[in-house]
Amino acid sequence: MNGHESIRAKLAIAATGARGQEEWLQVEQHTRECQDCRRELELWALYARELRHLPQPVFPQDLLARTQARVLLANENRMDLRRNSWMLFALAGYSWVLSISVWMVVRALTGGTLEIFGTNWVAAGPWILISCLLSWITAGAAAVTLGTRNPARRAL
Repeated sequence: MNGHESIRAKLAIAATGARGQEEWLQVEQHTRECQDCRRELELWALYARELRHLPQPVFPQDLLARTQARVLLANENRMDLRRNSWMLFALAGYSWVLSISVWMVVRALTGGTLEIFGTNWVAAGPWILISCLLSWITAGAAAVTLGTRNPARRAL
């Protein structure tokens, strides 16, 4: 890009006064010698002047406060979700540890057999099946409880 083209690329911004002093001096010196660039600079300056006369949008006075409140509420909801996820994870782990512990105690107390309706309920298969079913029911109830704890805060 030659000198003329580089100055021409700076004209629009120079017309608004957004260029530094050194670049403005380069543009000014070039426009003294180049009639086309001088006209273009004047046109850009006219656009910039007229744009300043356009009506400026008026924002409600409480917009900043409302926006900050919404951001804080969104962050709080995100933290609640994270805490609830960790709580469910911890409860699931606790449930499995408790289930295995109770299974070991029941097996020790019954000698490894607790037959009801022809099924040994302390065998690994039936015990895990019942434990999973109870854990899922409990987790579902906990999820519903945590999800409906404060519905007013969830609405953004």
